[in-house]
Amino acid sequence: MRFLIDGEASGFFSSSRGQRQGDPLSPLLFILVMETLSRLVIKTGEEGFLNDFHISNPHSEGLVISHLLFADDTPVFCKPDQSSLGYLRCILLMFEAMSGLRVNLSKGALILVVDVCNVHVLVHFFGCGVDHLPSSYLGLPLGAPYKSIAIWDPVVERFNKRLAGWKSKLLSRGGRLTLLRSTLCSLSIYFMSLFTIPASIASQLERLMRDFIWNSNENGNGLH
Repeated sequence: MRFLIDGEASGFFSSSRGQRQGDPLSPLLFILVMETLSRLVIKTGEEGFLNDFHISNPHSEGLVISHLLFADDTPVFCKPDQSSLGYLRCILLMFEAMSGLRVNLSKGALILVVDVCNVHVLVHFFGCGVDHLPSSYLGLPLGAPYKSIAIWDPVVERFNKRLAGWKSKLLSRGGRLTLLRSTLCSLSIYFMSLFTIPASIASQLERLMRDFIWNSNENGNGLH
């Protein structure tokens, strides 16, 4: 690093500490580094070594998807064979050499879209785990049935856990309403961005919120 004094760079010193957690510069550096990985995957797909998939309709030219990036979650789409996984492993090794970062494959998983007969061989070859659909991705059940009621069980469970930790008798009704709007409502809205909420689940969540707002005694009962 150098100091700018009157517009001129002078002096030099080396940095002995990396970026701290929450440093404003960290997101920018992370995006620049992950752009390198993204370019490697795209280039490998263009050369025909990785098989991406196309999303299209009669009214558009379509979209080619080879991978997705969200924070530190990076799913890459390819065929379930040793050749494709070998190229993907080469990409990760090149990325490690270029960025100085370390890819922890033990935290990764092969998510199977179709049945694969030699899945254990592929898992041992790539050095990761195996998962099946529906699988949790960004807090949502990836590959779950669109109108399933069971996928809403985690939301109902989170509602009950949050409400169990809040003491409604110590809060005014305005305070209770603020907690519901800022915390609980966001849980269901995030799920509704992908899934259609069943009427029974909507009624159950509304009942939990009504009981919390109008609770007036130790038994958790109160006149609405």
